[in-house]
Amino acid sequence: MSADSADTASAVEGRPSANAAWAKVEIPVPAQQLLAFVSNLERLFRLNPHLEIEAWHQQSDQADAPVYQLNAVNQTNACRVEVSIRAVPVGGVASGFDLVYDRGLKRLTELRVETLGDGSLLTITEHYHPVADESDQRLNEVDRSLVHWLAAIRSHLRGSARFGGLPGYRWWTERVMLGMAPRQRRIVRMIVWVSVLEFVVFVLVALIFWAESGAS
Repeated sequence: MSADSADTASAVEGRPSANAAWAKVEIPVPAQQLLAFVSNLERLFRLNPHLEIEAWHQQSDQADAPVYQLNAVNQTNACRVEVSIRAVPVGGVASGFDLVYDRGLKRLTELRVETLGDGSLLTITEHYHPVADESDQRLNEVDRSLVHWLAAIRSHLRGSARFGGLPGYRWWTERVMLGMAPRQRRIVRMIVWVSVLEFVVFVLVALIFWAESGAS
C-alpha cells in the first residue's frame, strides 16, 4: 500500500497533481467483483474508520450519474462534511467512478479498479481545489484518512472471502457493525476480543482442572 500527496496514479486532465493525494492496494478478488463491491458507495464510505456518518441518502437515481447526500464528521481533522456527491461511472481498462463534490476543498475522488494477476488493484485519488495561501483555514479540510480507508476496504474483503460462508457473518459485519459509528465499532471489537480471550482462558483452566482430577 502506498500514498503520496504530490503525485497521482491516475491523473485527471487539467487537474494539477500537486493538489491531489492517492493511495492504492492490491486486493485478492477479481476486478469485476471488486468493481461491484465499490459500486455500493454507502457501504464503501462507511468502511472509512475515521468517517462518522450522520446521514446518507440518495438524492437522484439517474442511472448515469446518481447523486447522494453525505453528512458526516471526519475524525482525522475534526471537520464536518455536508456535501452532495455525484457518482459518474468511468469505463475502460481502469473502471470505476468519479465522485464529484458540490462544495468544500475536496472537489473529486477517483475510484479505479484494474486487473492485477488473479486479483485486482484499487486506487483512490482525491483532488483538491488549489489554495495559494498556506495560512488558509480551508487547508484543515484535507482528509488524512485515505490510507486507513484503503486498509479497511481490503480487510473487509479478505474477511468476507474467508468467513463469508458462516451464518450471520455478512449480516453482522455489514448491517450491524457498519451501522455504528467508528468509535462504537472499535469498542465492540475490543469487547468481542476480550470475551474470546476470557473463553479461551476458561477452557484452559477447565482442561487443567480435568487433567489434575483425572491424575488423582
